[in-house]
Amino acid sequence: MKDLKNLYLEHQTRVTDNVPEIKHSDLWSEQVSFMADEHPFKSPAVFFGYRVLSAEDQGEKIQELRLQVDVYLFYETFADTAKGSKKQQKALDFLDLLTKINACFHATFGNYYSNMRRTGFNPVETGGAGILYVQRYELIMTDDSASVLYENLKFEQMEMEVIREEVPPVGNQSNLYGDIQI
Repeated sequence: MKDLKNLYLEHQTRVTDNVPEIKHSDLWSEQVSFMADEHPFKSPAVFFGYRVLSAEDQGEKIQELRLQVDVYLFYETFADTAKGSKKQQKALDFLDLLTKINACFHATFGNYYSNMRRTGFNPVETGGAGILYVQRYELIMTDDSASVLYENLKFEQMEMEVIREEVPPVGNQSNLYGDIQI
């Protein structure tokens, strides 16, 4: 999908321009699960994952896609959200970021998508000192990447030769029905 790159860059710009607390954004590849093996990144971080939920052919190799966008928010903290904890507010700042991210995407449209809406929300286990939640969205986008090499030929560009030959009658060569008498 040629516009997937543009869609990702549009989403990345939308969140980094509107949520200045975000210090890193990237495509999702389970970086949080492999932090020791991955390139280091600053937190809070946002990651985007894309999946095609359905595709409807529009003709001439163009499809209308219904995409799922997973927006992961990773917040590295040892702070606790428990009532009365010393750094409760720092941990609760994570929830404010989730709200800001949702405000960036829910009920929006952009240059490369339309009808974006949140459809899900859940925590993801990290096994480490961090909080990871994913918000799921659906959107509609047009994918014309298959039409790049596709051209409709016009009849002016085609050459045709017509040969007139007499074709012998075929008859009932298989004798499937035998000779029919009337």
